[in-house]
Amino acid sequence: MSGSRRDHSDCPLIGIRVLEVSTTRAARIAGQLLSDLGADVVRVVAPVRNTVIPADPGEVWWDRGKRLVPSGSDEIRNAAMEADVMVVDHTPAGLRASQLRAEDIQALNPELIHVWMPPYAATGRWAELEEDPLLLDAVGGVAGRYPCVEDRPVAPVVATTSILHGALGAGAAVAGLVGRNSTGSGHTAVVSGLHAAGTQMATMMIEGVDQPVFSPGRSVRSLPFWRMYQASDGQWFFLATLTPDLFIRALDALDRMDILVLPEVAGEFTNLMVVGSPGVHAVEQELESLFATEPCSHWIATFAAADVPCAPVRTRAEWAASDIVAANHGMTRIEHDVLGEVTMPDVPIAFSRSRVRAAHAAVAERPPASQLWTRRTRATSIQAPSTRRPLEGIRVIDAATFLAAPLVASLLADHGAEVIKVEPRNGDPYRAFTLSFIAVNQHKLGTALDLRTEPGRDTLLNLVRGADVLVENLRPGHLDKLGIGPEVLQREHPELVQCTVSAYGRAGDYATAPGFDPVFQSLSGMAAAQGGDAQPLAAPMPAHDTCTGALGALGVLAALYERGVTGVGQQVWVSLASTSIFLQGSELTSYLGRPEPQRGGMDHPGPAEGHRFYACTDGWIAVAAVGEGRAQALLHALGTGDLTEVESALATRSVEEALVLLSEHRVPACRVVEDKDALEDSFLQENRFSHIVSAPQFGRLRMVRALVQWGEDGEDKPGRSFTVGGDTREVLVDLGYTEARIDEILGVPRTEQEQEQENRVRTS
Repeated sequence: MSGSRRDHSDCPLIGIRVLEVSTTRAARIAGQLLSDLGADVVRVVAPVRNTVIPADPGEVWWDRGKRLVPSGSDEIRNAAMEADVMVVDHTPAGLRASQLRAEDIQALNPELIHVWMPPYAATGRWAELEEDPLLLDAVGGVAGRYPCVEDRPVAPVVATTSILHGALGAGAAVAGLVGRNSTGSGHTAVVSGLHAAGTQMATMMIEGVDQPVFSPGRSVRSLPFWRMYQASDGQWFFLATLTPDLFIRALDALDRMDILVLPEVAGEFTNLMVVGSPGVHAVEQELESLFATEPCSHWIATFAAADVPCAPVRTRAEWAASDIVAANHGMTRIEHDVLGEVTMPDVPIAFSRSRVRAAHAAVAERPPASQLWTRRTRATSIQAPSTRRPLEGIRVIDAATFLAAPLVASLLADHGAEVIKVEPRNGDPYRAFTLSFIAVNQHKLGTALDLRTEPGRDTLLNLVRGADVLVENLRPGHLDKLGIGPEVLQREHPELVQCTVSAYGRAGDYATAPGFDPVFQSLSGMAAAQGGDAQPLAAPMPAHDTCTGALGALGVLAALYERGVTGVGQQVWVSLASTSIFLQGSELTSYLGRPEPQRGGMDHPGPAEGHRFYACTDGWIAVAAVGEGRAQALLHALGTGDLTEVESALATRSVEEALVLLSEHRVPACRVVEDKDALEDSFLQENRFSHIVSAPQFGRLRMVRALVQWGEDGEDKPGRSFTVGGDTREVLVDLGYTEARIDEILGVPRTEQEQEQENRVRTS
């Protein structure tokens, strides 16, 4: 039962009842994650499909651990009266017709956490489309940002946006439970496909209102310090030296520091930041020639010895069998009554006190809705769901750098937490990418501390004593060396939830190695699958970083929920390595006779004829004519007899003409949001996808607004930019520090008069 006492070794969500009314992969993944964390998840299905081979191998993974129950609308409403969480993924019209809107259900059960996960959005032209990852990546701007040779949208072979959507939905559900622990009231969240696209694209979809801002472009070659290279043996590897310091370290390892003084570079890293510039071209030529002289293994060993982030391109099978995956307990086996033994990704989050549930295949049941759960006695004082964000009153210390770990705190801020970012005195290295830094940290207060000094360490410890959550991604053992390691923090503040984010997880020899998103696209087989028979392709959108952030936030929320029951905090671990397994859960799920996962190619248009991107006279559209019936409808609409003729038939029509025609024939299709002026798209604007943030050096910037919507969400949570340590004084005054003490921490020199006055105060 919810709220019952539990042994600390139990799953965080033991006793929580989740009613999942779903057909989409995103909602099913949300339910899967809640089940992994211990919740009793009942998925409403029609009909039960446990006795046939699933249409998608991922279905076995999506539904593991659940009870599958066929129910009608009235039965669903009755079951919702006894649930803690309801996850529903209908389109807006479907939600209204089924009477499963939050106001409908919470009138019966005001303690319910209602999470609506529409496939695209809550309103607008494309909101009623059936779920399809290709269409979501089209309207969410993902396809329009993929690397390409020709200027065209590219179809991702892995549905990372949909997978991320599922993780965000699960996080919203647990955030609502945390809020209910403190108020007793339910909460209402909307987590749409656009929220997932916005989370994945937040660092890239940024436009200047007052002046143009830098855009990285879509070249498959990318930039010389952040791209694929081919070695002498024909093997590929990704050099991931995101910052100037890392690139200099790489050149030093190669004994090629002379590259920095090439005339086209002139010692300025900024001359390597624009694709196609003379500096980029000159350095590319030098490095391509150099790397062609030795096999891939030589370069990997060279860079590993210098602690430079770099990775060879591997296949999915090689990744699944790797020691890194094994060390992180990345895969598990279950028995399926039709498929036999199935190997699939394990739970991607680890806890120091709680356990996560071992996976088992979904179980089909046919009980009446009244028998799903025992009836509960409800508090009569609860009149209505809360209108507050569920984490209001929660304080988070973000002592992390770059993207994945800070995004954990950013998501918690969107759930209502107060977040204080603690940077080194010289700033987060991610500030080298100023616009991206602002996008990720726009809802935080900014402080700066020198943790190498005793005042800096003492101040961090004092901040943590007054906080609920600490998020960090320092190298293993670094906090211990500073005297403020996890054991010290747990002793000083037993209720603290600590979230540790790393690249390789706890993978033995790799545990301290640096790593960025494309490193794991390369290692995990994702880049090889995207490139197909052509060269491997790493996507520019940071799918591993953003999904690790979502999983980290989910782990923190689960630990906070359990703390509300046990009174004790714990440590949460997530990593890019574990996320890389989770992101390809469908592709890595294997059993005897499963079909081969999808592979792409250069400028991959989509998985099949009729299910791909097509050019029109004034732009591109995405078409999802999946299945024989839809394929015939597409042919009938265009007056052609073969799917190979669709491309030429659409090429003579405008985007609007094509979309109207296909809509009349009930063929799912939508416009592709392309790179240029993407945030001006009417569908994105109607759904309040972006807002304005001001930055002194750039003026007004348009960037992604929110990663979840709570309640009516009528008031925009304003974003802001801040300088390194810009809010330090304000935060420390709130902590009770004197101005003199703050000056000491900040290294502000004291005048003789101030020092004399301070001595008099101490003496008195």
